[in-house]
This record gives sequence, C-alpha cells and structure tokens, in this order.
Amino acid sequence: MKKTICLLLAMTMCGLLIGYPAPEARGESQELTILIYICGSDLESEDGEASLDIREMVSSGIGSSGAVNVLLATGGTSRWNGYSFSNRNVQYYRLDQSGPVLMKDAGRMNMGDAKTLNSFIRYGISNAPANRYIMILWDHGGGPVHGVCNDENFRDDGLSLAELKKGLTDGLQGNRLDLIGFDCCLMNCVDLCSDLYGIADYSVVSQELVSGTGLDYDGWMQPIANNPGISTQEIARLIVDTYIADNARGRSGSTATMTVVDSARMPQVMEAANAFSKSLASLVSTNLAGVVRLRGQLTSFGEFIDYDASDLVDVFDMCDAFSALLPQESADLKQAAMQAVCYNSTTGDIAGYAHGMSFFLPYKTVLSEKKDILAHYSGQKDSYSAMVSTLTSQVASSGYAMSASSYTPNNFYSNNGSSDTCSGSLCDIWDGYYGDYCSFNDAYDACGGNIWSGLNSGSGSIWDGYSTCSGIWDGYGQSQPVSTPSASGIWTGLTDQPEPTPVTGPSATQPPVQQADASAALNNIWAGLLNPGNNYYQPGESNQNVQPGISEAVSAEGMLESAESYFSTSNLSAQMVYSLQLTREDLNHLSSASGVLNKKEGEEIIRYGNMGKTTIDWSTGLILSMFDGSWPMLEGQMVRAEYFYAEESGTVRFVIPARVNGLKMYLLGSVSADGETLLLGATQGYDENGFAIRGVIPLEEGMTVYPLFTAVSADGGEREYDGAAVVIPAEGAKLTWDKIPSGNYQYCFALTDLSGQVHYTESIPLAF
Repeated sequence: MKKTICLLLAMTMCGLLIGYPAPEARGESQELTILIYICGSDLESEDGEASLDIREMVSSGIGSSGAVNVLLATGGTSRWNGYSFSNRNVQYYRLDQSGPVLMKDAGRMNMGDAKTLNSFIRYGISNAPANRYIMILWDHGGGPVHGVCNDENFRDDGLSLAELKKGLTDGLQGNRLDLIGFDCCLMNCVDLCSDLYGIADYSVVSQELVSGTGLDYDGWMQPIANNPGISTQEIARLIVDTYIADNARGRSGSTATMTVVDSARMPQVMEAANAFSKSLASLVSTNLAGVVRLRGQLTSFGEFIDYDASDLVDVFDMCDAFSALLPQESADLKQAAMQAVCYNSTTGDIAGYAHGMSFFLPYKTVLSEKKDILAHYSGQKDSYSAMVSTLTSQVASSGYAMSASSYTPNNFYSNNGSSDTCSGSLCDIWDGYYGDYCSFNDAYDACGGNIWSGLNSGSGSIWDGYSTCSGIWDGYGQSQPVSTPSASGIWTGLTDQPEPTPVTGPSATQPPVQQADASAALNNIWAGLLNPGNNYYQPGESNQNVQPGISEAVSAEGMLESAESYFSTSNLSAQMVYSLQLTREDLNHLSSASGVLNKKEGEEIIRYGNMGKTTIDWSTGLILSMFDGSWPMLEGQMVRAEYFYAEESGTVRFVIPARVNGLKMYLLGSVSADGETLLLGATQGYDENGFAIRGVIPLEEGMTVYPLFTAVSADGGEREYDGAAVVIPAEGAKLTWDKIPSGNYQYCFALTDLSGQVHYTESIPLAF
C-alpha cells in the first residue's frame, strides 16, 4: 500500500547498522541490471505517481551509464498521466538518457499474475545480462494477507506471497537477485522476508505505510550512475537513507521507516518464529483473554481510527510484551531478528515502535478479514501459520453477549468549578459523615481539614496504604449513628484520634486532641472506593485474568498511581473520575475499555470520542476513566481525535475523521514533546480493497472541513454525523485543547470483548 499518512513529528532520523555479511562472489564484472515492475493501479490513473517516479529515474542520469541497464515493466492501470504507455497491455521499456524506450509489447497481461512477473524477469536477464541484478516492485502492498501489485484492469487482482515467490523463482531460473526492494506499504514481515531466502541476498522493505511519492529514485540512482561499481550493500543503504531523508524534509510529510534485511539470516528467524508461535498457540488455547489483551497493547502498522489496520506488529515490541510468559522463545526470536535486520532507519516520530521487522499477529482484522486470513495461512504447515490460524479462529468465535447496557456508570468525583461544591460517591461519603455544612475542599478546621492535604507533601501521599485498606462499607451500617461508626474501612482515620505528642519543658502545655488528618481520611475513602468488595480473584488463583505473567503484563499500570498522577497534574476545579464495576463473567470476556463522551442532540446521542485515560483492575473488574473537561478543538469546534504515542521521541500522532470539501478524509497531525501542534494535511484512508489511497492533501485557505462523529438513534441505529463547519483560514487551521462548551453532555463506557466487538453501557448525565 502506498499512502502518505503524514504524521511527521520530530524529524530525527534513527539508523542502526549491525554490519553486512559478504554475499557469495559473483565475478569481477561491474555491470548492473535494475528491473522495475511497475503496476500503476489507481496510484497512476488518479494521481500520476508512477509517472513522477519514472521522471525521477530519468533525471538521475542512470540511463546514460553504459554499465547499468534499467528495464521497466509497465501496466496495471487504466490511464497513464505522464507517458504514452499502453493502458491495456504490459510493455517493457529500457531507460536511456532521454527517457523510456519501448523494447517489447508483451500483450494483455495481469500484473497480479505470477506468469507476468516471471516473463518480465526472464526477458530482463536474457536481454540485459549483468553480473548483478536488482529488482524493485512498485504499487500497493497489503502485507502477508493481501500481497502486492493489484492490477486495476483485472479487478484489482494482486500477487499473493505464494504467487510472488513463484513468479520470482520461475523467472530467475536458478539465478539470484542481489537486492530486491518493495516500493509498497507494509511488505516488511517475517513471511515475505523468509520467502526471499535463496531468491535475493538482501531485501529493502517498509514496516509502515509508504508515502505516495515512494522511494527517492533520483537520490539513490544518481550515485549508481556516477559509480556503477558501488556495492550492493551501499545501494541498499542509499535506498533507505534517501527515502527517510526525503520524508524528513517534508516533501512527502509522512511517517516513514525502511529496513534492509539479510536473507541469509531468515532461516534462523523463522526457526525462532515457529518456536515462539508453537508456545503462543498453547497460550491461546488456555488463556485467549491474556493473549488478546497483550496483543491490544501493541501498535499495528497502518492504523486509522475506524478502519482495521494490518495486524502487523513489531517483532521486538511483541517479544518484549510476551517476555514474561515466553521468556526463552521471546529472547530467541528477538535476537534472531536483530541479526537479520542489518540496517533500519525511521523518521523520529515512529522510532519508538518501528525496529525493523514485523510479525503478523491477528486481532483487529479478524472480524472483517477472517476468510482471507484463513485462506492464506490454513494451507501452510509451519507452526507460525498454525498459530495465526488458531488465533484467528478463536478470536472470531469468542463473541460474547456482554451485558453492557445494564450497567450504570458511577461518578467518583466531579467539581463544578466552585470552591465549595462537588459531586460523586467520594463527596457523598464525605458529606454523609461530616454533614452538608462541611465543604469537601475546606481548609483544615473543625471539619477535619482539607482532604487534599498530604497529596504532594513530604508527610506522605493520600494514596498511601491502598493495597491494605478494606472495603468502604466494612464496619458500617446505615442504621448506625454517623457519630459512632466502627473504626475500620473508610471510617478508619475519620474517627481515630491521633495520640498527643508529649511536650516537655518548664512552660510546656499539651496540644489539644485534634481530628484525624484529612489526608489519612481520604486515603481510606479512596482505597475503599477502589476496593468495593468485589474482589473476584485472589493472588495466585488459577484464572485467565490473574494468571502469573499475563496479569502483570496487562495490569492497569497501578490504578492508584494513575489516579494520583491525574489528580496531582489536573486542574482541581475541573476534574472527574468515572467508574464502572463489571461482573466476573463480563470481566472474563473483556479485552479493553474506554470512557466515551456523548451529547444529546434531539432524539440522538452523538459520540464525540474517548474521555482521557482509562485503567482497568483485572482482579476486581473496576474500571476508571479520568477526564478533566478539556477537548481537542479545530478552530474552536470539537473534533474526534485518536492518538498514537511515540515514546522515545515524546511526540504524539493523531488522526481526525472529517469531511473535507465534501470528501470523507482523515486529518493528520502531531503534538511535539514541547507541546507544538501541527496539522499536516488530510488523506482519504483506504479503498474498498483494503489498500491505502495514496496522497496527502494540504489544508488550504477556504477549504470547508466538517468533523465527523457517530450519531446513535433511540433504537440503536448508527449514522455518520457532521459536526460544525470549519473554514480553513489563511494562516492555517489550529488545533487546541480547551474546555468543552456548555451543553447536555453524557458519558458511557465502551467495552470491547475478545472478538473485537464493542458494547456500550447506559449513558448518564455528565456531572461537570
């Protein structure tokens, strides 16, 4: 897939050179033949991208080199924008100093057929013999399931990985490529790289979407034109470096990564991948929930908000995620992949999750592509394919009738901006003990002091003791007088009096006995709220949610720590904590959860998007969603934004669904580590075949943008909903984070089950 997703944040380029083993000697000749298989598809018919790249090849001067042959196979598109090539037949051209020169019209052929690829390679080797051969495949790419090079003249038929391997093998007839490159999206995967063993010494492949302008042909071909004897390894590095530099300069404005893989190392990688997969398949059989939750923590390459991504994840990140469960298998696979990735470079915004090799781990695409996934993997006999098939089948069959609609979320705490008014169960408990006359936020006085005291003080945090506190109702009954509650649960600290501190000396007097420190009181209240008596699982219990290894890996990252961080960094006049308590059975089937901001519009509910950070306690089924009332605004209008974090650079990428001048698109942008927000343009996303529609459109003055949301009717039907119009100003649109406008807001929780289906709870008014 070629696609300019334009999420460039930091322009740092990150390169890793481990070292190339010397390929088998081929003789002393310096001659080189470059074969370029150009399946133009809609990339050419709609945008002329193939023609632009051919012009780059011509401008490089490589056609003037007598020691280098460049042969093109052209086809696969209904219209050529820059050249008078046939839009019906496949043709072979030789590149000379003036441009492409027709060598042969091969007739009407499908570029998504192995025979077409086979024929071109045979022709090239026979008519342009050389000591070294390089091949580039140009078009869409869809990873292991969708393959590469979909011919729009043949109903977008493409080369599957099996067809690709056959076409290459039959065409080479015992010869070997020194280098093969893929100017296509998402073709970096252990499947393809393993297939290339014995076919090519090195491959150049991208884990992510490839920008619409693709490889920088002028940049990497010009050095070859100047020095035809340049080594294969250096050519591979040039392809990578010029591509990344081109994107980092902003011409393409795309998140970019490119890798050189040593094919000779791939047997070891596949051996380790099979061992990892065999053990993972056993986990799938015994604890699908744990595996799915771990999978959900991994970034999928090529991901948009409302479209299934590729389900390709980084091998290194995957091994780190599963290291607690499969320590040896994860370490072996990671080490093998490190040896095979001999050069990798990225633009800085994705350096945190693109380390050079991808692994197909299905989850997000299962609901929509189960048939295609099984068709590709079921007939293969290795453990890797067996694991993919097993995981796909079990995820697809794990749909669960979650009782989400019967849940009523709970407001823990909300302050309406006043200094003395709050709502939520935390405040209700406080008022129930001290009475309405006593403010939740009062300074230390007869009421017991400011309950926030101690939050950041050296005397201890209000969150201390979370794990040892008992339930909120322990020792308390509604019939008991408020003045005499049992000294346990939340009431411990509210009723216990501190021992007076003796004071000595001639004029010493003993201080009066004061009420308990308010920070200790809130400690007990908060701890009780987080332990509502539904402690479903005990440590060490044999259960999918707390199985040793998985429970640590998919923990809520310390629910108390998350809450503490939220309260200590947010504006205390506008902070909310909302909760939901799942039943044990629903928790068993939960993959992920998020709080959702809604608004009532007539008879419909408009879903605006996720509210802040959500954490899950996998032992008790308690879910917290934290929200401080701020929302992304495009020129003052609310938008739905989804964020993708790049931890190493400190930047955040985001995408926003919108209608731009009447066409559904995605706005693309980033937030840098220092808070600078950039809107980089818009892209159309994917076509009906699952391939990325290339190209980023700049947001220019006068364009009309309608943010897109989902409207839900009373009977549960959904439709696309246009938000308020935004006209792009001359100075460009600005995205800011501001307080939500006044309105009839509600919130609910979105609960995703193990099959990927989303269930929404009851919506209740937003106390803000």
